Amino acid sequence: MSVTTHKGALRPGRGAPAAAVARQVKEQRRGYARAVLRALARSQQGQPTAQVQRTLRDSLTPLGVRLSPTTLRELAADITAGRSVELP
Repeated sequence: MSVTTHKGALRPGRGAPAAAVARQVKEQRRGYARAVLRALARSQQGQPTAQVQRTLRDSLTPLGVRLSPTTLRELAADITAGRSVELP
């Protein structure tokens, strides 16, 4: 019985495969950030805007989502008011 192994089959290649992996990771993070935003919108509805803004910043920054202070303030105000929110 002979077994053929492909050297390098477990390592990412150069160029396109590495870019594809990076793109996939970016999309996964973005999807996770959307889910976090939806969960926060449900749990923080009716809370003071400043508290919601702080919670949003603290929750989204580790996911690589950095929003301008204006956008953060608008999202927080929408969440407080119970309006639907989406990442820009």
